[in-house]
Amino acid sequence: MLYQYWVPEMERHRRRSSHHVATFLPLFLTIFLLLPSAQAENKTDPTANQNLSPIQGWRSAEYCLQNTSRSCPEKYWLTDSGWLNVSYDDGVGFCAAGGCADHTRAVLLCIHHVKREYWFRNHASVKDLNETINRGCAQGFTGASLTSSGYRSNSAPIFGALSAAALMFIAFF
Repeated sequence: MLYQYWVPEMERHRRRSSHHVATFLPLFLTIFLLLPSAQAENKTDPTANQNLSPIQGWRSAEYCLQNTSRSCPEKYWLTDSGWLNVSYDDGVGFCAAGGCADHTRAVLLCIHHVKREYWFRNHASVKDLNETINRGCAQGFTGASLTSSGYRSNSAPIFGALSAAALMFIAFF
């Protein structure tokens, strides 16, 4: 008697379970297919990214540094080192209208928008490098970048190299 009751009950439960799976499977597939595109990062315009975490801000700053200009030779491209690599003799060409100074300012503005407290490896801030460009174009470059006294670090010097390597790893993967 128990068997007669139990078999139809199991069959009814099995049909109900398959109905739930058929109903929710397309919904779950749609969510999981759309989920990766919701987190896509814009590498060509990092200011469009929503930097909700410090890691995302660092990644976007790295994408800003990867924006290059055809009008600017590679030796003047800004890197995470913070060194502008502009000598006194190179200053006139670097500061020409539409040249490397303008491109470097655009990269610094991008970094400022995505990570305001960004510090380069030489302990220079975005403000320091902007000031270096302004002074260099007005008075001549010395080959050195200004650095801020506001930099605070409790870590050993090796940490700078490790964090730069970690940033590069994060940016590419």
